Amino acid sequence: MSMKTSALITHQLISTARQGNDVPLLLSTKLTLPRRGRGILPRPRLESLALDIAERRLTILKAPPGFGKTTLATIWADSLAADGHAIAWLSLDDEDNSPQRLLYYIAAALNQAEASVGRACLGLRAELSFFSTETLASLTINELSHLERPLTLFLDDFHRISDSVLVEGLRFFLQRAPDSFHVVFTGRRDLPAALRDHLYADDLLELDSSQLRFTLEETRDLLKKAGTDLEQTGELLAVQAASEGWIAALRALLLTPRSSAGSSLKHLAPRSICNLFDDMLQGLSVSHRQDVYRLGMLNKFNVGLLSRLLGSATGSQLLELLQQHQLFISSLDSQHTWFSLHPLFREHLKRICVSNHPGEAQDIQLVAANWFAEQELWLDAIGLGLEGGDADQVRAWIAQCAMELIEQGDFAAVAMLETCWKVRAEECPLPLKMARAWAMGLMLEADGAQALLSEIEAQLWRQGTSHSNQSLYCEVQALRALLLGLADQNELSGALAEACYRASPPRVWVRNVLLNLMSCSHYHASRWDAFYILPPTTLGSGRQPGLIYHDCYRQSLHALAESAQGRLGDAVGCLENLLERLAGTFCTELDRPNPALTALPVVLLAQMHYLMGNRQAAESRLAESMGFINTGGFLDCTAAAYCTSARLSWQQGNSQRARRTLEHLDGLATERGWNRLRARVLMERTRINLLDHKCREAMACTHGLNELLSKETSHDNTEIQVFAVLCELWLALHRIEETPMLIERASQLLDILARRQLQLMRAEVSLVLGLLLCTKGRDQDGRPLLDDALDMIKQSGAISLLQDLPLAPSCADAIRQFYPAWWQQAGKYLRGGGAADTCTGMSECTALLELTVKERQVMRLVAEGKSNKQIARDLNVTPETIKSHMKSIFAKLKVDSRAQAAVMLQNA
Repeated sequence: MSMKTSALITHQLISTARQGNDVPLLLSTKLTLPRRGRGILPRPRLESLALDIAERRLTILKAPPGFGKTTLATIWADSLAADGHAIAWLSLDDEDNSPQRLLYYIAAALNQAEASVGRACLGLRAELSFFSTETLASLTINELSHLERPLTLFLDDFHRISDSVLVEGLRFFLQRAPDSFHVVFTGRRDLPAALRDHLYADDLLELDSSQLRFTLEETRDLLKKAGTDLEQTGELLAVQAASEGWIAALRALLLTPRSSAGSSLKHLAPRSICNLFDDMLQGLSVSHRQDVYRLGMLNKFNVGLLSRLLGSATGSQLLELLQQHQLFISSLDSQHTWFSLHPLFREHLKRICVSNHPGEAQDIQLVAANWFAEQELWLDAIGLGLEGGDADQVRAWIAQCAMELIEQGDFAAVAMLETCWKVRAEECPLPLKMARAWAMGLMLEADGAQALLSEIEAQLWRQGTSHSNQSLYCEVQALRALLLGLADQNELSGALAEACYRASPPRVWVRNVLLNLMSCSHYHASRWDAFYILPPTTLGSGRQPGLIYHDCYRQSLHALAESAQGRLGDAVGCLENLLERLAGTFCTELDRPNPALTALPVVLLAQMHYLMGNRQAAESRLAESMGFINTGGFLDCTAAAYCTSARLSWQQGNSQRARRTLEHLDGLATERGWNRLRARVLMERTRINLLDHKCREAMACTHGLNELLSKETSHDNTEIQVFAVLCELWLALHRIEETPMLIERASQLLDILARRQLQLMRAEVSLVLGLLLCTKGRDQDGRPLLDDALDMIKQSGAISLLQDLPLAPSCADAIRQFYPAWWQQAGKYLRGGGAADTCTGMSECTALLELTVKERQVMRLVAEGKSNKQIARDLNVTPETIKSHMKSIFAKLKVDSRAQAAVMLQNA
């Protein structure tokens, strides 16, 4: 619209206002889209919903302040305008709280969008107050019916208008408006039911804070865009947990000093956020406000708990009030029975409650603790009981539930339980002492666990033999086998586990531990027949997180075995199926196992995505679980997490961060006595030093690796040999140093790897050895190795073996000269460039262009490593719809797995 037209409309509106005192003075700023701030992060999953708005009669965007409602609405408005919609905007305020004034302003907004609409209502001038709302609405509806293009009206801050005024002013208008007319409401509370009762389900699109909150990936992107790149991925998880994706809280983090960016947001909330909380609370009555303050003492609640604390009627009313006013409340389960408040809001309420009524705050904690104990929700009961100061009751609860909590794999509870155990350890009964030993072992506190086991064995010896004592003694040996396995002494661990397994039938949880240890031993020794015929994990009939933990461990080992043998697609499928099964079994945040349980398969999936060249999915998976992998992660998972993270950092140009990640990993390896992991770190350091042209440092790391190999006394050191030979071959390729008999030792190692069917390691050694032989002019010996390596890489999909080569320029030139055909094939993968296979690339692009818009949206989210359920939530559709899209995508792209589709998307 031209400036002249805008001025004319404004003049008309002002003239109309002067005809009578009942006509409102229209503000043109209320009728224009607010200007978006700088630094807005693109959010495709929400912005793409503009397409759905065009197909729905009514869209509701409801959330507390600071969730980006208005920003998203303006983005939708721009997108719809680009698609040919007429856009009308009205920012409401408290003065608009009358039906006639509301309709008059809507007519003005519509008139600004389309000059032929709203004129009749605006033309009534001073007589406006004499007409009914139905008459005013009818005038505008008649004008809307003559429009030749769709029109979308955005009503921002509808919560400023009372429900009665909204219903009186808009009910008839919304019911009778033509199909080409769409309305988007944005506000902080529910829209009155009377305004949407007439709609079919597919005519309504409703979004709340659960969809508006930033996902982990969006939080990471926002911090990166603002220049706040958190040092460790665990810090990102801490920020996400504290903010729960609330945009206002994340913006507050960006205003804090860089040195404190990784700390918990609950200590960083600026005064402005506290003022916002206070302003929202002032809208409640005094009694309701006091009740909300009490909720700050609870991490979660339901109607039953509120009824115990406040009385049955008050509890229900308070819950309804919180939901109606969108007071930072979130549902924790699909049945909407359990709820929690935003961490920052809860902390603010708790601080006020403790400060004003300390005695009452303690009573609330103890009453709630006893209620949770009655429900056998032990972790909640113990936490509140400890905070409330009832140590004796907490001790009784711990004795009752300790092993149950340990078997559930809730490692977050272990530290809290350990605090209580140390109070009067001499009174600790044997079962509780055994639970404590398991906890310390699973937390990788081997020395403490061994000391406790010695105490238990001595006590068993003094008590003599009995059936219960024999069972406990078998459990002691099982835990010793676990400690050996966690210390990376896999052969000894497997032998002891097998002996325990055959000696007597242990309970299910211990039997699964032994099966996992035997499986791990067979995997490291490449005893594939024995590995595949072991009995499966016993899961039982119920949803028991402890047994799920064993399945996570077992399936992680299975994926490692498939990957080592060059079947990366099968490995990824195994892990994705496991995670899909977990998502279906534990469908809500409330009953989901501790994230430490699922961190094992997730970080392995990240490593495999990285190996297949899908770095975006690898980074997303790491962000989910990096903060939990130190809690109970075994060596291979820890190596996968940190080494993949270091390689991603280097790929993103952050060499220093990659080095610090490896330094941290080296510290963990040294602390836990993991020499195999220390060898892996030295290999990764050698590679980074060569890429950064630090030859002396690379040579020092290689010498340190060889020294570590010479002192290694374990039964099988094949993996460390591979690391050492690779480093020596890299040095030789860079013409820094070539050790005697290197080619012969590498050839012998290839024979060992072939016999053990370790295809990925064999491919990597064959690749570097073949390159070295070609650079020495022995291309007759090198070419078969390069051909074998490329075939294995193509079959496995592990293209990062080529991309991550620390390749010297002289080596690349030599290969181009001596083996141009191989270079042509490998060039599309090599980081250093080369002739790309443009025909393949063009065919991939053509196939991707055949996808529909929705299928491309699904593909982008697949490439980020998201499950069908996560994608369905992001796109506001059902999981069955996503399954249908995936089936169509596989057919069009001619692929068999999500990983292949994601790699095709990245390559194209």
